[in-house]
This record gives sequence, structure tokens and C-alpha cells, in this order.
Amino acid sequence: MSDFPRPFPARDRDTAPFWEAQDNHILQFQKCSQCAHIRYVVGPLCPECRSFDFGWIASSGRGTIYSFTVVRHQTHPAFEPPYTVLLVEMEEGPRVIAQLRAPEDADVGIGTRVHVEWEDHEQQSLPVFVPEA
Repeated sequence: MSDFPRPFPARDRDTAPFWEAQDNHILQFQKCSQCAHIRYVVGPLCPECRSFDFGWIASSGRGTIYSFTVVRHQTHPAFEPPYTVLLVEMEEGPRVIAQLRAPEDADVGIGTRVHVEWEDHEQQSLPVFVPEA
């Protein structure tokens, strides 16, 4: 593990509820109160109907690998390669980017079912995905 400090996303007025839920190991999405569009990345405005009215829904934490890449060259001193970055299509619809946590010999690929687990850091908790048994 690197001694270099890991960067973390900044919390602001619009994203604070999202990060606070993650600190409690809850992955949540915004749901538009007007058109019911479920969105991630969070923000103040629905990209579908432009409404500012929304609520929060908790994710099941389950999804399917939509795409992935194995990072083999160091892009930041805090992240030691190799590691796998996933694009997971969640059961609720949004696609989430996160790291894979699995043994090196795990047979994972596009279409593999995964579920969220949590990587706890002093600053905040971050989602990681593991293959379902």
C-alpha cells in the first residue's frame, strides 16, 4: 500500500446526503419527483425533465458488470496497480463506477453479477463490488 495520501471526493451542498449515506454503508440514488428518473451521478437537476424536485432511494446494492478495465500502469501514487475498475449496471438502472474486490483468479467479466461491499477510510466509506457466489 502506498504512503501517498488517497484523494477523496469533495462533499458539497448537493452531494452531502449521498456521501453521508455511504458513511452508513448505504448506496443511494436520487429519484426525480416529477418523472421518476433514477439518477447517478447526483446533482440538483433531473437530466430528463429538468425538475429540481427529487427524493432519495436506497439501492439493493446488486448489479451486473457492464464494462471493466484492468489498470496496469500507475496513474496516481496512492493506487498500486494492478486493480480492476468496473462499470456496474445497478438493478435500479444507473451505472456506477467502482473497484472490484475479488481474488486474482476470480472468473469475472461482462455480465457477472456483483454486489456492493464497503471500503472504510477515516475520511469516508467507498463502495467496492464483489462477485456474487
